[in-house]
Amino acid sequence: MKVQDDPRLHHDVEKIFSDQTDEICARVDRGFAYLMGFQWLGCILLGAFVTPSTWLGQLSGSKENALIGLLFGALFAIPPIYGALKLPGEKVTRYVVALGQMLFSTLIIYLTGGRIESHFHIFVSLAALAFYMDVPVLWLGSSVVIIDHLLRGFMLPMSIYGVSAGIEWRWIEHTAWIGFENFVLMLGIQRHRTELRDVAISKVQMIQAREEALRLASVKSSFLSNVSHEIRTPLNSIMGFSDILRDTSLDEEQQEYVNTIHRCSDSLLHLVNDILDVSKIENGLLQVDSHLFDVKELHSDIQKIFFIKCQEKGLSLELHIDENIPAQAVGDSHRLRQVLMNLVGNAVKFTERGRVRIEVKKDCIAKTYSWHISDTGRGIKRENLKKLFRSFYQEDPSIARKYGGTGLGLMISKNLIEIMGGQISVSSNYGEGTTFSFSLPLEDA
Repeated sequence: MKVQDDPRLHHDVEKIFSDQTDEICARVDRGFAYLMGFQWLGCILLGAFVTPSTWLGQLSGSKENALIGLLFGALFAIPPIYGALKLPGEKVTRYVVALGQMLFSTLIIYLTGGRIESHFHIFVSLAALAFYMDVPVLWLGSSVVIIDHLLRGFMLPMSIYGVSAGIEWRWIEHTAWIGFENFVLMLGIQRHRTELRDVAISKVQMIQAREEALRLASVKSSFLSNVSHEIRTPLNSIMGFSDILRDTSLDEEQQEYVNTIHRCSDSLLHLVNDILDVSKIENGLLQVDSHLFDVKELHSDIQKIFFIKCQEKGLSLELHIDENIPAQAVGDSHRLRQVLMNLVGNAVKFTERGRVRIEVKKDCIAKTYSWHISDTGRGIKRENLKKLFRSFYQEDPSIARKYGGTGLGLMISKNLIEIMGGQISVSSNYGEGTTFSFSLPLEDA
């Protein structure tokens, strides 16, 4: 659907476009406020030092012309400066600025005795007013100059053109040049406004796309959560009955079948639990449950869980806990166990020979515990290290085929550690091994 076809989106585009133009106008107002003060001072100096050399007779006095610069400069400068400070970005401010700026042009032309160079101030002023991107402002400023040239061209032509003979109608020529500049500036204003409106449309479309993406993510997470719960209920029944069936009298072939059912069910249960965790993380529903737990017992359990698997692969599983670590600490032992299961499980999975080492230390000053899970496995290529913690990422397509897994474990572990207030990092030498390190703030019992 196009933005123009949706009234709500069209309103949003106009709101953003209006905010953008108001912000631009406010900045231009501030710029003109400084310019007005500078021009005011400039007119005083022109009246004192330039006008005496360009006018003759009673009109050439430096004091009188400096006073003209002071009084008329104040009249032209103070209202725009006040508007820029008190009403930045408002329509009335830019109209007052346009009047003041173009009146300054007429005053400068007068004080310089109609020197041709001073007329460029008009064209520069109109170009500066074009930054407002408001065509009526241009025509208001132009009208001031045209009326001034019309009146003074007949009454005091030397104050505009510097020569008094046969020039009463030169204001028409000046008007034509002003009209030509306005036409060029109008084209630029229209182009700029079109570009700003395109930017506004792009912003609205990006906001709309983001809202749609968030909605779809919420629907996806809700679907995954519901489906995972629905799968886990019958899956627990399958695992329960397979446990019961293993305790009955079965022949060797039947026992193998039951064991296969149990292993597959257990693998599927881990996958379902991972999906549930991802869903909770994405929806911000994962909470930390701090409680008192036995630090050494937790790590001893982890060692026992993976000891048999390490024996089967001919690996040594080392556990080193610093002596200054207390027996008990306060934290979420369930989530810590889940992280260790993921990291140690990966280390065992990807190590074919050598060892897997779990090292636990405590920083008494920072009151944080740190873990280092190192292995002598296949290692990780340097360019892939930053990608490890992405959802469903595995370094090589053959990994899923050879080792299994979904690529969710590291992503979940990283999020769990950060939710508990910690950090995780990884270092690896390809072909030599990998070390995952993380730290957590745990309170002493």
